[in-house]
Amino acid sequence: MNRSGIFFLIGAILIFIATTWLNSQWISFKYFQLTKKEKQIDYYLSNFTLLNVQENGEMQYFVTGRHLIHQQSTGASEIFNPVLEARNDDSTITSLVAKKAVQMKKNGEIRLQGAVIVTKEADDKNSNGFNIRTSDLIYNPINRELRSNARLTFTSDQGSFQGIGFSSKLDEQEFRINANVQAKYQPQK
Repeated sequence: MNRSGIFFLIGAILIFIATTWLNSQWISFKYFQLTKKEKQIDYYLSNFTLLNVQENGEMQYFVTGRHLIHQQSTGASEIFNPVLEARNDDSTITSLVAKKAVQMKKNGEIRLQGAVIVTKEADDKNSNGFNIRTSDLIYNPINRELRSNARLTFTSDQGSFQGIGFSSKLDEQEFRINANVQAKYQPQK
């Protein structure tokens, strides 16, 4: 074998080793890899509707919104312009509207933020409808509880309340305002 053939073989081997080493360095470069602490989005929905049903097939609640971002690592969901509607025991609907909603884990509490409006329909028999306006609210879809530490306005056919912070159990028709309560009652006609 002549000298030029040997130099060509050695050069090809060196280029192969250098290329392999550079490729392994490129793949392991930290900038191009996600660490476990970083958020990974496993799906993104636009203009969506999601329905959650009970074991008997009846609607428990459904959610519509402009955008939904779900993170694979934490199971958290972020919803923009959400509208949540939950069926009550008396077959009326309670709806929650906000600018943004965040749920940190599946079936966990949902934090609604920005111009939150809660509306419960009145039924023909026992319950009266109401409307709550606040800036920040936490909704537990499993226990059907609402709570907030923000300023709120509660209105119904009987009058209105204003205050700071509240908690409510929708199934028990219980509503507690925490502080600075101001009330206006409308007499029944």
